[in-house]
Amino acid sequence: MAGTENPELVIDKEGTWLYNGQPIVNRAIYLFFNQNLEYNPAGGYQVRVGDEVSPVAVEDAPFVVTDATLISMPDQRESFFSITLNDETEERLELESLSAGKDNVLYCAVKSGRFRARFLRPSYYRLTEHVQQEADDRFYIPLNG
Repeated sequence: MAGTENPELVIDKEGTWLYNGQPIVNRAIYLFFNQNLEYNPAGGYQVRVGDEVSPVAVEDAPFVVTDATLISMPDQRESFFSITLNDETEERLELESLSAGKDNVLYCAVKSGRFRARFLRPSYYRLTEHVQQEADDRFYIPLNG
């Protein structure tokens, strides 16, 4: 891997990795790149493998949320959302990290707050099934009282 002005690796807004414009379809390589993605302190993103570093152009967010599931734990009187990311990992959604961007695209923080993730439409709709509206046109997700 070599550093170039025009990165050979790109993550599109749907979370698809591209190499020289072609989708990376090999699951093992796709997951490997996701696992080795890091934020470049100088700005942007990169994949690091040992001492080798390759820049990654990110069209929107480096990860996407592919699913959102409400988890209820009656014995602990707790509910939360579990989200699945495009790298096939699952984590607890931190509701306070939710934000809406241009065209009402929904985002959240993932990977212990190190990265931003874009909600794909199916996961967005799964989450919004639980949204309620107050009389003053404010919206909220009721959890744990």
